[in-house]
Amino acid sequence: MLAFISQHRMFPIPRISESFIDQVALDLGWQRTTDVYMPTKGRLNADYLAPGYVIELKILEEEALEKTERQRKISELYREHFPESFEVDIAFESAPQSIRRELERLVSGPIQTAVKKASRQIRETVEDTGRAGDEGIIIIVNNGFSYLNAEAFESLVTKRCTNDSSRIAHACCITVEYHQGGFDAFVFCTTRSRPIRSGTPWAHAEALREAVQARFNDAMTIMMTDQMNPKLWSEALTPVTDIVFEADGVKYIRRAPEVPDSRVSSEI
Repeated sequence: MLAFISQHRMFPIPRISESFIDQVALDLGWQRTTDVYMPTKGRLNADYLAPGYVIELKILEEEALEKTERQRKISELYREHFPESFEVDIAFESAPQSIRRELERLVSGPIQTAVKKASRQIRETVEDTGRAGDEGIIIIVNNGFSYLNAEAFESLVTKRCTNDSSRIAHACCITVEYHQGGFDAFVFCTTRSRPIRSGTPWAHAEALREAVQARFNDAMTIMMTDQMNPKLWSEALTPVTDIVFEADGVKYIRRAPEVPDSRVSSEI
C-alpha cells in the first residue's frame, strides 16, 4: 500500500504493534496459543495457532545502527574500502560487493536474534501441543530498523531463517516506511511472504496481506480523524531520517530518501 499525503503538518502514522496483529489474527480465525494451553515452566510458546500452522510474531523497534559497537565495526569495514574519504555513504543498497557479505552479517544481528528465539518457540509449541505435522511461520515486523528498506529487510530475514532455523517454513515480513518531506509525505505498508523450508508459497500469504492492509487502512483513518489525541502521537511511527555517525574524523552517512515537493512539479 502507498498512501500519499500532501499537507504542511503530518498526522501520526500507525505503528504495527502486537495488538494490531492480534486483530489481524482474529480476522483470519487464528487462535492465541495461550487460549489453548499454558506452557510449563521453562518452556516457550509461539503466539498463534492456525490449522496446520504454528505462528510466532516478532517486532523490531530499534534502529540497529544506533549501537556504538555496530557503528565501530561498520566504520572499520568501510574504512578499508575507502581509506582516503572523509565522508562515506553507507547505504545498504549501494554497498560494494567486496564488503557486502560482512555488512549483512553485522546489520542482521537483531534479525538473527529474533529468528533464533522464534524457532525455539515454534519447536517447543509443536512438541507441547503434539502438532508434529504443523509448519512453523514467523511474522516479523520492521517498525524501526530504517536502515533496511522492505526489500533488504526481506532478503536478510530469508537468509537468517535459512541459516539459523530448521523450524521455520515460511517468513512473512511486514515493513512500514514513513518518508516525510517539507510538504509531502509517503507511507508504505508492505507485507510479503517468502518460503524458507517449503517448495511452494504459503497458502495463506495473500489472506494475511489483505488482512494487514485492511487493518492498516483503518488505523490510518483513525489517525487522520483524531489528530489531537496525544496517545496516538506517543505511539506513532517516526519518519525515516538520515543515519549519521563519526569515527576517527570520518563521517559515515545513510541519507534518507528525498521526498519531492508536489508544489514544484505542479508549477512546471
